[in-house]
Amino acid sequence: MLTEEEIASVVKGDIIGREVIYLPSAASTNDSAFEIGRNRTDPEGIVVVADMQTKGRGRLGRSWISPPGVNLYFSVLLNPPFPPEEASILTLAVPVAVASAIITHTGLPAQIKWPNDIIIHGKKAGGVLIEMKAGKTAVRLLAVGIGINVNMSPGVLPSEIRRYSTSLTTEKGESINRIALLGEILAALEHTYKNLLHDNKRALINEWLRLNCTIGNRVSVRNQDRIISGIADGITERGELIVRRVTGETETVRAGDVTILKDN
Repeated sequence: MLTEEEIASVVKGDIIGREVIYLPSAASTNDSAFEIGRNRTDPEGIVVVADMQTKGRGRLGRSWISPPGVNLYFSVLLNPPFPPEEASILTLAVPVAVASAIITHTGLPAQIKWPNDIIIHGKKAGGVLIEMKAGKTAVRLLAVGIGINVNMSPGVLPSEIRRYSTSLTTEKGESINRIALLGEILAALEHTYKNLLHDNKRALINEWLRLNCTIGNRVSVRNQDRIISGIADGITERGELIVRRVTGETETVRAGDVTILKDN
């Protein structure tokens, strides 16, 4: 079991982790984080960690399987000084921090599939869910939810997603220290977030491009009721995906599910 004291011992940031809250169980760490944030005058940097989630969720409302004792499920509250339309840059920043920390801590070749899936050897090992409370001109509060399959056997997952999923221990062949990995991720997230606060977006985009496994590949993007196919040509400074169709025209995609198409 995780403990609040052990978690606090690996948090070194002066923004992220100023307060650490541990929950043995939560419906969703993002929901818990928002509830806690509403009762704080300065919620930025609060980290909420749960050992399990009963109603964990990923992007597009999908369930996130969250058994106890094996994985990482946590949320970080942020209050960035960006207008809401620019806060989407965090969809690049957060997976960069997560992938970099996994590489540093485990040596595994973690990559990012647009927009923010964490991929190892072609399979998904983690994901990011960013949810925002905002007015017309300012972000009021933002919850960065992160789930990493650390020591879980993929065999506990539903059969329909098992072939596409993995865990760090499966890929590494040994158990991973969850608390030490959490400390690495939070430190990397602090570094990345400070770069954004200092308007160093170019360095972030370059790092995302270095770590990604999407750009340059043939892709199919499900965007609401549409399917957009072509070559993933790049990303914008807001983190949108640029897809070049066979006609040569390009389309900018703000959100969607990417499938990387393999050549026969």
